[in-house]
Amino acid sequence: MTPLAEMIPTMTDADLVTLRANASRLVEHGASAQVIAASDIIPVIDTEVARRASLPKPDAPARKRAAPKKKPAPVTGHQTALPG
Repeated sequence: MTPLAEMIPTMTDADLVTLRANASRLVEHGASAQVIAASDIIPVIDTEVARRASLPKPDAPARKRAAPKKKPAPVTGHQTALPG
């Protein structure tokens, strides 16, 4: 297995999408060595994507609710009456 193929299981989903797109581009427009390497790696990428798709999705973590805002204490008495 190539070093790149060994790294595929540790890549993020976004990295796999990018790698797959780059490999597809190289198959169409790359030099002969790039075409061969890209052709070899595409099935490995597809297998990993399929494996991840078959895994159960983790439940979303419970979101903590914000503490309720404290209401100001009601004002008592006449507000214009100042001590003094």
